[in-house]
Amino acid sequence: MGTYIVLHDILEHLLKFGNIEKSVLRYVRVGEKPLIKNIIENGIERNILREDEDKLYLLNPFEFILLLEENGIDTSRLCDYISWNEFENFIAKRFYEFGWEYVLGYSHSRISRFQIDVIAMDSILKKALIIECKHWRKNLGVSSLRRVVLDHLLRVNKLIKYCEWVVVDIPKLRSIESIIPIVVTLKKGGVEVVEGVPIVSLRHLNDFLINISSYSEILNIKVFKNRCYIA
Repeated sequence: MGTYIVLHDILEHLLKFGNIEKSVLRYVRVGEKPLIKNIIENGIERNILREDEDKLYLLNPFEFILLLEENGIDTSRLCDYISWNEFENFIAKRFYEFGWEYVLGYSHSRISRFQIDVIAMDSILKKALIIECKHWRKNLGVSSLRRVVLDHLLRVNKLIKYCEWVVVDIPKLRSIESIIPIVVTLKKGGVEVVEGVPIVSLRHLNDFLINISSYSEILNIKVFKNRCYIA
C-alpha cells in the first residue's frame, strides 16, 4: 500500500511556510488530484501562486484562502496561519487598490485613548471608512456581534468628538464630510448590518467598495458627519 498525503496537509504547509516541494504533490490521494491541479492552475493564472522547476510558492495568502473556498474547501483551520497584522495590512492595501488613501493602526492618546485598525479616505467621495478588522473564521452569535459593533462605535464616536486633535495627525480628514464605521472579517458570508454598522466578509469587500453608495442607502448604514470637515 502506497504512502498518501491529505490535500489539507499540503495546503496547511503552503500557508505555514510559503512554499512546498512539487515532488510532494505526487503523493496526493488519487481522488484529490483533480482538485489540487485546479487550485494550482487557477492560483498561477491569478498570480496567487508561482512555480519554478522544483517548488510551488504562495504569493498571496488571502487570495489563496478565497480560492480554496471557491473550491469548496473548509478554511477554518487554515486561517490560523494568517496573522492579525497580515490581515490588517491586506485590507489597507485592498482599499488603496480601489483608490482610497489609508492610515494603518492609528493610535490616539492626547485627550482620550483609542485605536483604529484602518482609516480609509476618498477625497472625491468625501467619505472615510473607519475599519475594524476581525480575524473571524466562524459565525458569531448576535450578542457577540453586537458587542463588537458597540465597541467599534465607541472608538468612532471618540474620533469624531476629538477630531480637532485627530486632524493634526491626519490632515486629510479635513476634506472628509462623511464617516462610516465598518467591520471586515475573514469569515464566509456577505454583508450584514448590526446596529447600523455593516459587517463585510473579505469575499464581498470588493463589491462593497464598488457599490458603497448603494449599500449605504439600501441597508440604512450609519453615516456620521465629520465636525472638522472644511468644504
